[in-house]
Amino acid sequence: MAMWREGMGLFLLTLGVGCGGPLPDEGEQVATREVTSALLCLPDEASTQRVRTIFPPTEFIPRLSPAPESFEEFRGQLYFAANFDDGRRALWKSNGTEAGTVLVKEFPVTAAHMTPSVGDLTASASLLFFQAADAEHGSELWVSDGTSGGTRLLKDLTPGVEGSSLSHLTALESRLVFFRDVYDPVSSSSRSELWTSDGTEARTVLVRNFPEGTEVSNAAGRLGGALLFFARDASGTALWRTDGTVKGTVRLKRLDAGPDSAYASELRISGGHAFFSLVEPTGDTEVWRTDGTEAGTVRLKTYGPSRGVRLLDVLGSYLYLTTTSSSTQYMVLNRLPVAGGNSTSIFTFPNPYASQGEALPYVTDVSVAPQGTKIFFSFYIGSSGPAPRDTQLWVTDGTASGTTLLRRPLSLSDEYGSPVYAVSDELVFFSAFEQESAGIEPWVSNGTPGGTRRLEDIGPGMESSYPREFLRVGDRVFFSAFDETHANQLWSTQLRDACVAPVLK
Repeated sequence: MAMWREGMGLFLLTLGVGCGGPLPDEGEQVATREVTSALLCLPDEASTQRVRTIFPPTEFIPRLSPAPESFEEFRGQLYFAANFDDGRRALWKSNGTEAGTVLVKEFPVTAAHMTPSVGDLTASASLLFFQAADAEHGSELWVSDGTSGGTRLLKDLTPGVEGSSLSHLTALESRLVFFRDVYDPVSSSSRSELWTSDGTEARTVLVRNFPEGTEVSNAAGRLGGALLFFARDASGTALWRTDGTVKGTVRLKRLDAGPDSAYASELRISGGHAFFSLVEPTGDTEVWRTDGTEAGTVRLKTYGPSRGVRLLDVLGSYLYLTTTSSSTQYMVLNRLPVAGGNSTSIFTFPNPYASQGEALPYVTDVSVAPQGTKIFFSFYIGSSGPAPRDTQLWVTDGTASGTTLLRRPLSLSDEYGSPVYAVSDELVFFSAFEQESAGIEPWVSNGTPGGTRRLEDIGPGMESSYPREFLRVGDRVFFSAFDETHANQLWSTQLRDACVAPVLK
């Protein structure tokens, strides 16, 4: 699919975080290991176990080796992809026990270990959709009811072994919408198609064909029963909405005009609204709000080119975001009224490297629990090379006094970024780095520095386990980690009822 780059911020994020040396003295800001009553609610080593050994030992370095991935909850269980070194691909599921972690469908090697990966697991109300490849059809869309016998190729969209290039798989109740990129070798150009499926071959159909030269942004999200996405062509950039029907696929609003128009940088869904940012060719960043209608799509504020903007999330009646000054190299937490109005600066984050050359802070991950009143987020402080100077985890309740550093450093690798995953306002999972002991391991926090601690030292010896893919399913949080089997395996930790919110259906 033809897609434009999502701003310098995402480019910096890919350079991101690199192998670094020791940090300056962290003083009182470092999360302590003291035992308090608050810690009694946190998962611990006893509740954290490897679920099952699935991957054989690998010759790849830990952070680049295959791992359980593309986690998705379906029918109360975890479903995930396993893409092995030797080219085998598979769909697995787990109920959190070794015996209940089983193979659903295996896809043999198709050619010289270059079999496309199983991935993009997307659950609708009754079916699990995903991408996979076989020797006859190449990479195509598959569907499963959760059983081996009920897992099948949905439709060969690109007949033959070539396979299809699909993206933006999004479940809308019982249906799936997705984009297909069609490449024309004669003109060396691509065009995008919007498709929908109810899980049957007959009703897996084309909804709209976008003309050649139309670019569809990576920034997209589900708002209510529709997918919001952005398309840019010679006339400008526009916000679109689709419910998976021809009639319900409409251009909501043109946001900017001309072939050199703005591009969508990011999109956040909160309640009945979506918030997104547009980066203009001038470097200005516009922040918008939409309720999925043309009249309800409005620009809230424009920030100048000297300010890098990252959207966090909504708390109450305010959208929270960060702005980073390219001249001072300080990052500021701001709140912007959802109804419109002036933004207010809440908190300026410390940057001890601001006078030492390139040291721009950049938000890397954001997480808010359902019905949460706190925002957890991580950011790094850049450098002139790929390695960051620092990486930190913070929490805010929208006030200066409630904006708190929880842990530093997180990952200092330029090939692995620390995930941030909030289960509730009192429970967030992430990974952090300890130079003299455990390396990069899974951590957990109750939202206070004193209630922030390592979950378990999983990596063998002094090696890091590089945790990935945190996902809550029922009373467990699953993740992958590199352990003493010398491979990435499926792990989970048991949650305690007293410190987590109920699962929202």
